[in-house]
Amino acid sequence: MSKIIAISTGVPRYKYKQAEIFEFINHFNNIAEKDYKKIKLLFERSGIETRYSVLDSFDSTKEDSFFSATRIPDVEERMEIYLREATALSKNVIEDCLSNELETDKITHLITVSCTGLSAPGIDIALIKEVGLKPDIHRSAVNFMGCYAAVHALKQADYICNSDPEAKVLIICVELCSLHYQKQNDMETIAANLLFADGAAAALVCNDKYPQKGLRLNHFYSYVSIEGEKEMAWNLSAKGFLMTLSAYIPQLIEKGIKSLTEEVLVKFNISSKDILGWAIHPGGRKILEVIQKELSLESKDLEASYNVLKNYGNMSSPTILFVIKKCWEQLASTPNAKIFGAAFGPGLTMESFLLENKL
Repeated sequence: MSKIIAISTGVPRYKYKQAEIFEFINHFNNIAEKDYKKIKLLFERSGIETRYSVLDSFDSTKEDSFFSATRIPDVEERMEIYLREATALSKNVIEDCLSNELETDKITHLITVSCTGLSAPGIDIALIKEVGLKPDIHRSAVNFMGCYAAVHALKQADYICNSDPEAKVLIICVELCSLHYQKQNDMETIAANLLFADGAAAALVCNDKYPQKGLRLNHFYSYVSIEGEKEMAWNLSAKGFLMTLSAYIPQLIEKGIKSLTEEVLVKFNISSKDILGWAIHPGGRKILEVIQKELSLESKDLEASYNVLKNYGNMSSPTILFVIKKCWEQLASTPNAKIFGAAFGPGLTMESFLLENKL
């Protein structure tokens, strides 16, 4: 078996209140007067107070702003910023993750995770140089899987550490969602614009025999709801990356989350009473509310998820690691505490996992 021995998280330096982002969207998208109140209400009821971005201005009235009323940046411009800023943010988070654990030359595997930028050579090569990782490190990339991608990376790390007990696997998830705001007023685009933000998270995974406390990766379970295939999508276009985020997603999750959870618990002979921590990806306030209802949880059970949504928004792949970190901090002194987690993304894919706190 394997375990997470460290998680570090980070965000860019530019912090914006949700109300500021709404005013930007209002001017940038030129929202019609008849839609103004409805969209403003969506922002106010999003459960988000602040978000972070690598962009230093969300003032579309300024001609030199990345997004202005008179110009829309092309893919090349967005990717240029992505490679520079994603590398810098990832470097800071990785150095924090490794600071009290391992020297960089002890890392045997690197898994990079992102869906908001692509290039070759990519950030994996940039990080070998910037962080000082070994040039012969084993590298793999999890691309374009969206919000559940970190769980997929944890599964890969688990497989690696189970097959090679000496492996030390570093996962880095980085997303710069704010580079992909789009000037469209359909509700799917508005929903994406009000929700997504920038952030990064790193996790260090080792074999269970490694002499360090951590979160044991006990089980994983994945399910794809094919009927939701078109409800959540992330596609390339000449104008950047286009997000489809249907209002039907919470209903799909509502239909599937209870049976998914029950199947996981039965499969691994665990009762819901054994779960002390719930690490649910905060894909949006409505998603958390339907999960809370379907699993008969209280708000305090999803405190970590609501807290991350409130302070950071949805950062796509790093977000679930932000939540796991908070759950781990809450249960740090509780031996063998079990954490159930779930994340959702294109497909519609629901990834779940069980963690156990080993002191």
